[in-house]
Amino acid sequence: MKRRDHHSLAYRPRPPFKIIEGIGTEPFRHLSPWAVWILAQFYSKFNGKNRANLSLTYSETESTMSSLVFTRSIWEIVGFGFLDVKRFGRLERNASVYALSDRWRSLDSPQKCAEIEATLEKIRILQRETGVVGKRGQLCALRNRLLGRGGQ
Repeated sequence: MKRRDHHSLAYRPRPPFKIIEGIGTEPFRHLSPWAVWILAQFYSKFNGKNRANLSLTYSETESTMSSLVFTRSIWEIVGFGFLDVKRFGRLERNASVYALSDRWRSLDSPQKCAEIEATLEKIRILQRETGVVGKRGQLCALRNRLLGRGGQ
């Protein structure tokens, strides 16, 4: 006679019903639909053990979105605290490595989310401008602000 353990009776959600942390929170409401889709892709790769070792390349999503939308969505997710960048990708075709983050929990006020949206908008505007002296440094400073490394 087989012994039934309680773990076999526990509910285990199937792939379309995986949990995404932060749904319904203030930062989640500020994400674009593309960013929500990208976040769902990261959570589909999450197996419970690789929380700090996730990657998603543009080649995996190129049939769905452009590289510009992909990059903006990644920065939205990082800015609103759902992902942390563990390692930036390099020119030798190394993918960036991300970690799921809980920083979104500290962004509970609409003012903080509005500041992040303003920083993201500054990045978008600066990327479109041409002939700006020191553009790369300004973009780096704005991105560091999103990562929590720079001052206001």
